[in-house]
Amino acid sequence: MKLTRSAAIALSVTALAAIGAPLAAQAAATHGAATLAQPAATTSVAVYDCGNKPVVKPTTFVFTCDSTGYLTKLTWNSWTAPTATATGVLYTDNCVPNCASGGWSHQNVDVLLWRSEPVKGQSGKRGYTEMTFLWPNHAIGSANTETRAAPGAFPGES
Repeated sequence: MKLTRSAAIALSVTALAAIGAPLAAQAAATHGAATLAQPAATTSVAVYDCGNKPVVKPTTFVFTCDSTGYLTKLTWNSWTAPTATATGVLYTDNCVPNCASGGWSHQNVDVLLWRSEPVKGQSGKRGYTEMTFLWPNHAIGSANTETRAAPGAFPGES
């Protein structure tokens, strides 16, 4: 069974919400109710690139710091503090026989940025810490998603 892009994104967001709610409740019990506070309307959220620069709604984004993988033709459907969703094209270098001489492949992908956290030392700034890729043309049950940490570290973190 194949899912439309919208259905794949909705399914992933729903799954992440189901995972996130128990984690938020656990965090509140451990760290107090302030952990559950929603970011203020003036909070800005970005994804940090490999150079630790915040970017908002990029049209192209290198997600591997060795430049063997990047996203392009990104069209953002949403960009909020909890999540951002886009469609685009994922390019990857197969690094055969090595990354300098490897061949590139590309495929359509849905992108979900999630788990935004406060940026240390920058009041009102948040950064997405996780990214999930969804390949909408894969059958359910096959490897149609990949989740990884966003590439940049927040300024001020060690």
